[in-house]
This record gives sequence, C-alpha cells and structure tokens, in this order.
Amino acid sequence: MADFRDIIIKVAFTMYSSPGVYALLLGSGISRDAGIPTGWEITLDLIRKIAATEKAEPKDLIKWYQERYHESPDYTKFLKKLTKTSTDRANLLRSYFEPKAEEREEGLKIPTLAHKCIAILVKYGYIRIILTTNFDRLLEEALSEQGITPTIISTEDEMNGAMPFVHNNCTIIKLHGDYMDTRIKNTPEELAKYPKKVDKYFDRVLEEFGLIICGWSAEYDTALRNALYRRKNRRFSTYWTVKDKLCDEATRVSNHLKAEQIPIDSANKFFTQLLEKVEALKDIEKPHPLTLPLAIATTKKYLSEDKYDIKLRDLVIEETERVYAILNSKYFEAEGIKLEKAIFQNRMNDYEITVNIIMGILNTLVHYSKGKYVDLITKTIERILRMPKDYRYRDGLIWLKRYPALFLTYSIGIISIATENYQALAALLLKTNYIENDEKKKAIEVLNVSQVFYGNYDKWVPYPDAEKKKTPASEYMFKIMKDLLKNNIPDEKNYEEFFNIFEYLTGLIYVDLMFEDVSPENIRFPIGRFTWKYYGWGSGRKGSKLINDLIENGLKQEKEWALLKAGFFNSSVERFKECHEAYESQLKEIGKSWF
Repeated sequence: MADFRDIIIKVAFTMYSSPGVYALLLGSGISRDAGIPTGWEITLDLIRKIAATEKAEPKDLIKWYQERYHESPDYTKFLKKLTKTSTDRANLLRSYFEPKAEEREEGLKIPTLAHKCIAILVKYGYIRIILTTNFDRLLEEALSEQGITPTIISTEDEMNGAMPFVHNNCTIIKLHGDYMDTRIKNTPEELAKYPKKVDKYFDRVLEEFGLIICGWSAEYDTALRNALYRRKNRRFSTYWTVKDKLCDEATRVSNHLKAEQIPIDSANKFFTQLLEKVEALKDIEKPHPLTLPLAIATTKKYLSEDKYDIKLRDLVIEETERVYAILNSKYFEAEGIKLEKAIFQNRMNDYEITVNIIMGILNTLVHYSKGKYVDLITKTIERILRMPKDYRYRDGLIWLKRYPALFLTYSIGIISIATENYQALAALLLKTNYIENDEKKKAIEVLNVSQVFYGNYDKWVPYPDAEKKKTPASEYMFKIMKDLLKNNIPDEKNYEEFFNIFEYLTGLIYVDLMFEDVSPENIRFPIGRFTWKYYGWGSGRKGSKLINDLIENGLKQEKEWALLKAGFFNSSVERFKECHEAYESQLKEIGKSWF
C-alpha cells in the first residue's frame, strides 16, 4: 500500500487539475464519528424494540425474529409494526439521525470535519457528484452551511425528474434512500439488486467520473458491488481509503477497479488533509495583485520621492508576509515525503515562482536606492528564512526550505556588486541573522550552496550533467540568475564577472566570520564556480584578474575602501589581508585537488 503522504499529494494534484472529474462514494464510515448508526444497526435496534413489546430479550436478534415471524427482517414491516402514521414513523427515525440537545453539545449527529471539508471542496467546484449509502442528512447540512443546495436523488421517482447531473453544482445520490422515506434499503435482500433505471443511472456516473471511495466496507451491498464490477472506465483513477484493511469482498472489487489504496486513520483526517493541500495549490496559483513589471514600476515610483516612504515599506512588508505564508503552508510540507529527484526539482521551481515578485521589488530597491532602505533587505531575508518549527531530522527537502532566502541572497548580492552598493551587501551578509536552537547566528552560515544543497543534493539541481560538475549548484544559480537579472545587468560578460565576485566575496566573508572559532586551514567555506575557473587546471591558478584588481584598488584606499566602510572585516585593512591570505591559500589547494 502506498505511503499516505505521497498518495494524498497525488490525489490533491489530480483533483486540483481536474475540477469536477472525481465523484465520491461514501459509506457508513464517513458518519461513524458523528455517532450515526448504520442501517444494519438500526435494523437490530428495531428488532430489539419489537422483542421488548413481547417481553423477550433474545441473545440472537435475527434468529429470534425469523423464528417468531417466519420471515427475514424487513425495514418497512418493522415500521408498520412499531408505528401507525407517517408522523409516528418520522419521529421514530429522527431519534437515530437527529441530535438531541445534549448530543449536539457533545458533537454527535452533526456534520463532522469530513462532511465540512467535502462541502468546501464542493463549493470550490472540485466535487460535483456524491454517491452515498448513508440515510442521514449530514452532507446536506454541511453543504447548507456553505450556501449550497444540492440536488438529492434518493428514489427511482426522483431520477425521472432530475436535471442531468452535468448541469448541477452538486448532486447527492442516496443509493439506499433517505431516513425520512420508508423505502430505504436495509436488509440483504433489499441490497441485492437495484431497479434497472437506478443501475443505468449509476453506470453512467461510473463511466463519466473518477472515483474516491471512503467509509464503504463493500461487505453487504451486493447491488453496489455488481455495479462497480460493471465499470469499465479506465480514463480516471480510482482511490480507495483503507482504515484497517479491506474485507475479501472489498479486495476483489478494489482489484477489479485497479484502485490505488490510501491508508488513513479516519475520514476526518483524510478529507481535512486533502482540503488543505488543494487549498495550498489554489493559494500558490492565485493571481497576484501585482505583476512583476507592475511591482518593479511601483517600487521605482515609491523610490522617486520621500513622500512615498511609508508606501514603499508597506509594499515590501505585505509582499514578504504573503511569501512567508505560502512558504510555510501545507503545500511546502517537508517532513515524511518520499524524496525523489523530480520532487526536489519541482520544489525548487515552486520556490523560485513564489519569491519572484519580492525579488523584483528588492532588486529594484538595491539598484536605485544607493544604500537607503537596506534595513528592508535584512528584515525580508530574516522573515523568509524564519521557520515556524524546528526540524529534529533533516533531509534534502528540509535543507531546501532555505532555498527561497538563498535565491534572494544571490540576486540582491549580485546587483549590490554591480552597483557598488556595499551597504546593501552588508545588510545582506553581515546584518541578517537566523535563529537555531534559540541561538542567533549569521545568516551567511546557512545561506550558501553548501548548506542549502547539503550532502549530494547539489547533484539534483536541474542543470545539464549536474552530477559531473564540480560546483553544480553554483552553475545552476549562474544560469538562472543570468536571465532573471538581464534587465539590471544586460551585458553577459559583466554579469559573469559580478556573479563570480559575489561568490568570491561570500566565501571570503565566511572565512572572516569563522576565523576566530576555527583555524584558517580548517574553515570549510562555500565553493563557487569561480574556483575551478580561476584556480583549476589551465587557469594558472592565479585567481581572477578582475577580482585581484578590485582588491588591489580597494587596499590602496585603505580605510576609505567602500567595502571596509560598510563594516566588512571589522573595517580593518589588516583583518582583510589576514583573511584574504588564508582564503587564497585554500582556494589554490582546492584547485590542485580537483585536477
């Protein structure tokens, strides 16, 4: 049986991408948590009541009834024996299906979480057909709470006058009837065969819709089993939720349908999680109030005059909060998912889409603000980096939760280098912190490719022959950022230079931060693509002329060097030289070891 987390994601994606294509088949298990008795339980209780009128207390109710009345139990006959009028019958049945005041207070005989979640899925348009063996009206109540009045078909007569189900927002087909109608099907004889018209109607539903089965045992419903055996539709999948295990009859039906079984704890939990994941898909693809070009234009306008200061800050904060909510929604759940390369790469792509707007806003701010509003960079990265929970066990998807912040770090960092906005770079690499085990640390410790793609997961990035590259994650970032930043840095040669400088400085700053705690030769700094390019075989291992010139010109300015004035290396020339020497020494050793 497939893992619950994997398969419920599959069901959510299928339902989201094909709204209205799947019908529900619900059995008594769906109402079990509400305290609604099954049809057979009602039958037994009615026999008990009949026996009580004759002052009998049989241990075997069915055997007693058959011996006493020389017939099998029949629901309609029971009601005739126990009541005289339709009003009496209605009152008798209400006790089984309608809650008393104390039952309502205890949450009994009212719609469960499963009913309510189904109603919301109907409201969204993902479910339009519900087949149920239940007599109760809990679904109708839950739908009413959502402002939906379904078409109810519980008898053959109602099928005659019903609108085609394709024209209804929601159709509930009560296969065994409604508790307010004495014609409900209850006994084995009644459940053995449907009228031809019902069979034909049911066959059409099974032919035109996929199927999600929940709470149905298949044990007694011969006619329903036969209908499913007639189903030949293979266009849509069948999913069958299993709480404990299927009985032999259910197993045979499941095999015939080629159903994918879903292990569940309860109907409530299943439909709650299904709804959460469908809603997450809705949220992530919800049209954004700002397109990227509009967001950039709005940011430029707000930067043009000081009077827009508050509006600019509100724009950044609102978009940051929107992104934070999506990143921490069920859609980006990271625990318990069977990790595969395709899932990993899809998650990367979804993260990139999610931060697209805030990236455009912050890139524009860095490009044109000349050092102003850099506090917004720090606040945004810290907020997006913040996880609402600590993960005890970590795997590729959990490490990857920091990818959105890394993605922003690269774009902001490269533009900071291109525009010599070292105040923005300092806000990004020096002032941004994260919390781990209640301890504040510099974000640069985790916002680098070595940490986000920890282990061998850098080989999974969507880059050609990634597994053969020395720095595949860096190569991927180089490739994707080139397209995203082409409006800020249109010249490809300049872009490559600024990218390499950013990664070089990131490693150098990392050495500075670790210098006091770790000896220089043991510092494991993040390694970028510049390493093999400038220090590998055939490069002369002399480093980059552009980077060397940048450093040489900077050192000539001594304490007036903009990099040091921004606070890097404690604004100390000596500190910079010490870190730079250790850094260069290790880069050359790494270059030698690679070739």
